[in-house]
Amino acid sequence: MALDKLPHRGPDGFGVAGDARSAVAMCRLRVRSRLADTVPFAAPGSRTAYAFNGEVYAIGLDARSPEGGPLKAPQGGLDEAEAVDMQRPTELDGIYALVRRTADGSLGLTRDPIGIKPLYLRRGPAGVAVASEIPALLGLFGPASIRPEAIAQFLLFGRVVDGGTFFADIEPVAPGARLILRDGQVRRLAIGPAGSLLARPRASVRPARIRAAVTRALDRVLVSDRPLGLALSGGLDSTILAAELSSRGMSDLSTVSVLPRGNGDGVRDLAALALPGTSWRSWRHRSIEFGPNDLLDGIPDAVRALGEPTAMTSVPMYAALARLARESGIVVLIIGEGADEVFCGYRSYLGLARATKAADFYLPAERAALLRDMVGTQTYEAAQEALVAALPAPKGRDVGEVVREFEQEHSLEPLLRRADHLLMAEGVEGRTPFLHGGLPALAASLPFGALVCGGQTKVPLRQAYAAELPHYVNEVKKPFRAPVDVWFTGHTAPGVRAELARHRERLAGVGLRRAALDSVLDRIAAGDAVVTGVIFPLLTLGAWLEWLTG
Repeated sequence: MALDKLPHRGPDGFGVAGDARSAVAMCRLRVRSRLADTVPFAAPGSRTAYAFNGEVYAIGLDARSPEGGPLKAPQGGLDEAEAVDMQRPTELDGIYALVRRTADGSLGLTRDPIGIKPLYLRRGPAGVAVASEIPALLGLFGPASIRPEAIAQFLLFGRVVDGGTFFADIEPVAPGARLILRDGQVRRLAIGPAGSLLARPRASVRPARIRAAVTRALDRVLVSDRPLGLALSGGLDSTILAAELSSRGMSDLSTVSVLPRGNGDGVRDLAALALPGTSWRSWRHRSIEFGPNDLLDGIPDAVRALGEPTAMTSVPMYAALARLARESGIVVLIIGEGADEVFCGYRSYLGLARATKAADFYLPAERAALLRDMVGTQTYEAAQEALVAALPAPKGRDVGEVVREFEQEHSLEPLLRRADHLLMAEGVEGRTPFLHGGLPALAASLPFGALVCGGQTKVPLRQAYAAELPHYVNEVKKPFRAPVDVWFTGHTAPGVRAELARHRERLAGVGLRRAALDSVLDRIAAGDAVVTGVIFPLLTLGAWLEWLTG
């Protein structure tokens, strides 16, 4: 039962195969581990070993109370792994995916309740394999079969909504899950989906309480033995983090930003943020321009890193941000992921007051006919049924509350996976303060109508920082995405059309109709902005199929 090396692709994470024999391969970014700790982790003389990806910030946290417990942080990798193994997930604050191998050959799996660190299972005839990245599983048990229904859901809704992946025998380990793998079987001990995000009952929350929770969360995620940095977009979330860090006197901080051409996002000069205090004047800021050619050129690397296609035009931009962070000497990057999900920050939520059912929120009417033609009526209707089945039951709640719950399960995790895979590919760990310190439960104690009201989103968070950042009270959110409606209809349109035409037969090979694909090509040439929303998913799908077969 020795721990033997197993081939693993990826600079950080682990892969494990378990049955009568087990093997662990692990590559870990050392952030807080003691230099003497080897990986996988094992206590001296113990026959239990751990593959552990992530960090534990505090033990004793009551996830239902933003007040939390005393700050008790394990000191190293083995300490953290043992804490995850021994504690209930709701008693920990951190980011983690853990595999424990015991003397009897069984494997125990644990994933953090929000799903910040990724973990996947693949079932095969020789047993079960688990890894922190999909690409690590593709070489095991023979070729992985693609799910046509997943492709249809992806094209219609920008994500796979039925809880699976693009592969028939690969599934994500659910957030908060505890599993036992033995003799090729999977036994679920417990599951705590992002339950801490959905705390009840609803209550009023004073701005000072939100401020205290943000401060507490930052205190926890700043624990590091490696150089820290901050990602800045110029929006509310990252500016709040910058204001907090400047106010507490943090100096000599490295900050990074991506400047997508034409959408006004990103930070070129720190002075434009009007931060409190003076510490920010010692910060070292670097930014990088990003244009349409960068977006197209970044697609192949994006699908290789994720192991799947993506509808998020931000993925190549995020890869550029990760490279800039590494080049800036950053090992631990503070990011604002999660704030829009827990505090309802997207501008699209403003239209939910007019929606009669949640399913209508996920497929723009102007693209519905095009996508129906592309996948066929039967497949289209099956995907719609999968969406309805995945949506939470209304139970007398308004559409905003239903969408909010669905988004925290189906939109937050892909964003966290984006950050983890792309940052870790550059040897950088992402830290997400808006998902710690009791902030998710605190936001969940507020009704949707308190978060989205008066023509504005994230209202309580804006109010909490109105004194220091008054210019953000009425700021219009700029989404971190490429402005493809401009980029794909401008001078780059011929190149976009040529690249999509190159993938035409691959896309037809997974069930997409050639006539509909040809229609998209013609509409690109005609400058039709309506099709720009489907071009990027089609390009990443084609690049992914090329990668799988190449």
